[in-house]
Amino acid sequence: MTLNLKTRYIRYLYPTCRSYCNNKSIYERDEAGPQPRKVHGNLYPEWRRPWIQRDGEWSSKLSVFVEKSPSMHVLNAMQKIPDLTVQDVKEWWGQMKLIQEIENQRYLPERVAALGVNLGAVHFFTYRQCAVRVKGQTEWIEGDITSLNLPDSFRDGYYVESIDCTKFHHNGIRYEGLQNLLGLSFLKWLSLKNNRNVDVWCLDRIAGQNGNSLEFLNIEGCNLCPGGVHAIARMEALKILEVSDPGDNIQLQAALSILEQERPHLLINASTATEDNAE
Repeated sequence: MTLNLKTRYIRYLYPTCRSYCNNKSIYERDEAGPQPRKVHGNLYPEWRRPWIQRDGEWSSKLSVFVEKSPSMHVLNAMQKIPDLTVQDVKEWWGQMKLIQEIENQRYLPERVAALGVNLGAVHFFTYRQCAVRVKGQTEWIEGDITSLNLPDSFRDGYYVESIDCTKFHHNGIRYEGLQNLLGLSFLKWLSLKNNRNVDVWCLDRIAGQNGNSLEFLNIEGCNLCPGGVHAIARMEALKILEVSDPGDNIQLQAALSILEQERPHLLINASTATEDNAE
């Protein structure tokens, strides 16, 4: 009798404990079917439902545009179908590529839950043509994703210490991709050289996530402004900073000068485009 009781509780807890994420695949959602919408535990009032979802209302195939609530860009394109130009198609395609890049770089809790923080970061960056070096190793982990033999489950010892994002694929790392640095407490060396999408918001995220451990930062070719210098000033452990020559930007020159005065132990190297080509 006791065994049957334990089995009953185990079967009850198993569907709950086996799922570590609330996100379900499209197949699981299709199998479950449409679920009644609830607000604070109560069913959604009938009078608040969209008219297309109410009982007795007639719907057609065009109702998909009502249910999905398309963006203004889609509606604008539909209105311009008779006069649609090649430039409109190019702009739409560029927006779709931008959305795809952002989605491709998002932080996935499922990946971290399966691999851990450090090994998950190794997977993310190396699969996007970056180089990663772990603590206690002299060789960098890099190469084609077909040749990389990385563990597909959590394994201790992969403590990320250095990341080189100079060759980050497509248009470089974005604000969403930098969230994958979260939890890397051993990270000391980071190169974001020639990643043009790195701006003040990206530097602020890095300062909040890795400012206590990061000692070297290369942001040559990035979108640096005085606000970004203020974010860099929050990185307390930083010792070496590589930036592009501010040129005639007086505000950026003043911000870097103030940073040098406030942080005398911080070495700031400003390189010009000719120096980069010479290398």
